[in-house]
Amino acid sequence: MHTLFARSEYWRGYDIFARQKLDAFLASHAAVEELCERYTSLTSANAFSNPDADAQELIYQEMTEIALWGNATDLSLLSSLSLDQVQSLQGKKAIMEGQARIVSNDMSTAWQYLQSQRGNRVDIVLDNAGFELFTDLVYALYLLDSGLASNIRLHVKSIPWFVSDVMPHDMDILLETLADTSHFPAADKQSVKTIRERLCDCYRRGSITIVEHPFWTTGYDFQQMPRKAPELHNDLRHSALVIFKGDLNYRKLVRDARWPYTTAFKDAVGALVGYPGQYGMKILALRTNKADVCVGVDKATIARVDAEAPGNDWVRNGKYAVISFSDGILRRPLFLQKPDNPCRGPGMVALELLK
Repeated sequence: MHTLFARSEYWRGYDIFARQKLDAFLASHAAVEELCERYTSLTSANAFSNPDADAQELIYQEMTEIALWGNATDLSLLSSLSLDQVQSLQGKKAIMEGQARIVSNDMSTAWQYLQSQRGNRVDIVLDNAGFELFTDLVYALYLLDSGLASNIRLHVKSIPWFVSDVMPHDMDILLETLADTSHFPAADKQSVKTIRERLCDCYRRGSITIVEHPFWTTGYDFQQMPRKAPELHNDLRHSALVIFKGDLNYRKLVRDARWPYTTAFKDAVGALVGYPGQYGMKILALRTNKADVCVGVDKATIARVDAEAPGNDWVRNGKYAVISFSDGILRRPLFLQKPDNPCRGPGMVALELLK
């Protein structure tokens, strides 16, 4: 379909999903206002320079959960406006309740890693436009404001792909919509203006940049990146952290294979991480579960969520999630790669395990 549009003189750059993406964003205007208000309250309180390490980690956890859940977030912790409330038992309880639905949670490990890599580049491979893109941009602001990153590169799709995927022009559309009072009733609120101005400034200065590559819209899973897009793979290997958003990106990370749920995430992404003796991509996957593929879940958690959502519904209903981290070091080979086959069905790849 894209090829047909690309052959046209006037429809070459047409995004057939643009109206749906804009409508979805406008429908979330109340959540946009709320997130802007709460984030600006933290910046005005100099929350990111607070020397209390526990407070910093709590803020990191909640900002990461906002990026994880997208439209589903309740912004529970950031409803407080003071650092005392951020550190309160109520705030910690809200975080723990939210994390109960994260069936594999490497957030603390990722926090320690990011602390050790302060001031370096972070890449984010985006998923959906609309409110989720807005939460991703606020997350990017947080990484910059907290000093965890020096610059952020946002990876987008180069053609219309799975309906709501982010394309380069979606960033401009979002910023224009925030400024347009006819489309965004709360655009005259100072907090919305502040966040928009911050994003525009980061965009102009290059601390937030948009990157596109044709590999993201091929049928290949990401484990084939070293061979199919070696320049992209080599570039991402030099990033302090590559954050993959969403269900489809997660599935492509682990080859969309029917791994046992207890398989370690690092093992499942082994070929992408690298090979023994080499370093590879440092990966953080933020994914709500919408398909059968899932790794890194311990047996006790599986028993609990099977009781809560019988019939393996917890891997499909979007109410549970994973936050999975790999430090880019593979200590042993896991499987022999299969020949290229971009047309295989979801969740049915057979992997040959090395003895």
